[in-house]
Amino acid sequence: MEKDRHEIETFKIDQMFIGDSQEELIKQGEGRRKEHPIAAISTFNPVKRDVFQLIKLTEEKMIPELLGMRHKRMMQNPFSYFRATAGIMEKDLRQFPDGQSHIPVIICGDSHLTNFGFFASPERQLLFGLNDFDEARIGNWEFDLKRLLTSVVLTGRINGYPKEQLDGILAESVHSYRRGIKYANSLPLLERFNLSYSVDDLLGQMTDNEQMKRVLLKVADRAPKNNSDAVVKKFTEKTEDGRLRFKENPPRARRVSQNVYAELMAGLEDYQKSVTDDIRVLLINYEVTDIIRYSVGVGSWGTRCYLALLTGKDGSHLVLQIKEALPLRYNLSALTVEESQAQGKGEGKRIIIAQRVLQTYHDPFLGAMEAGGRSFYVRQFRDMKDSIDPLNLDQESFSAYCNMCAFILAIAHYQSPTAPMIYGYVHKQKELDMGLAHWAVKYADQMEADYACFAKYLQGEEDEE
Repeated sequence: MEKDRHEIETFKIDQMFIGDSQEELIKQGEGRRKEHPIAAISTFNPVKRDVFQLIKLTEEKMIPELLGMRHKRMMQNPFSYFRATAGIMEKDLRQFPDGQSHIPVIICGDSHLTNFGFFASPERQLLFGLNDFDEARIGNWEFDLKRLLTSVVLTGRINGYPKEQLDGILAESVHSYRRGIKYANSLPLLERFNLSYSVDDLLGQMTDNEQMKRVLLKVADRAPKNNSDAVVKKFTEKTEDGRLRFKENPPRARRVSQNVYAELMAGLEDYQKSVTDDIRVLLINYEVTDIIRYSVGVGSWGTRCYLALLTGKDGSHLVLQIKEALPLRYNLSALTVEESQAQGKGEGKRIIIAQRVLQTYHDPFLGAMEAGGRSFYVRQFRDMKDSIDPLNLDQESFSAYCNMCAFILAIAHYQSPTAPMIYGYVHKQKELDMGLAHWAVKYADQMEADYACFAKYLQGEEDEE
């Protein structure tokens, strides 16, 4: 089959440089709603595409050894499949220009329920927000919201929530997004820029659900224990000469060749140029003592991902994650392996810029590098990072969590200078709540059908073997 060709999406932050006032942008947003009404962006259009081919084209750029396990992880349930196919949803949404608001902001690109989580502030407070930016780009705000809502449907169905109650949760989530937009619009620029939500804020302002409060308190107790010391204890062993090295656990954790090790070491020197001066000075106190390939996630499983063990002059340790920064999944399915590698240069920078914008406080070790002709981004591994599993929540706490995520998504979107246009589009537009709720239900039906087809396809491959 001939590969689907399309214009390659690029991330140019200067698209956000505009001179219009907030009031003018709000009026432009109102104008966009007239040109592209809520009824249009809420209309589900059935899509025709070859999901097998699209997945295959994406996986051509991944590590062959890991694809079997990748398929097992993504086929656990329809939501796992959904997590692994962000590019397919992006392609589906782009097919219908009339169903888009055409209001560009910096978006997460993969804002499903499990891509929100907890992380540490510089003061070691536990904050909540978006925590995955591999698909971040400049795009329509509703693409993020639709992805969040579809994840609500898929997880809610797995949890067995009745349709009527799930429809209500969806509508409440859209309302919560609109409420977040209204709140962000009311704030002065610096106050909005510095806005963040700690666990205490969530307990006091974002939810009155007692079960959700218990979940948050449990996370607050657990997350600080997720640190480099815990990683070293679990992931490493001592060699005969007394040095620490990562344990192998194939295929998830494998030692790398001398050539790859050398490329990554050279890349880490490049990485130090991308961090702030204070972190660069701190890193002088460490030396890299081991590197291992270590696979993570569902959508990222199969990409080149590594852990680097850094040992300090005082004998303490720091563990960094070096994660491959592929082109956007939407682009990836249209690129050859060679084109993907060439296009990938600079993708790490795209991801860290988006994270710095969408997360008010970000990991101070966040940076980018190139190694072996590929782009990577670097961050601390499991430093107070934690999450809530929506599949382990009762219905009331699930509803509270969905509302929380939608509100936080709105706050993140409002860091873009063009965001007042969203306010102009959604303010007092109650019909958007049920409109997008109905859209998400129908798109979730599409995802479940895709999941069943792909499961049948994989079963056929196994039978042939």
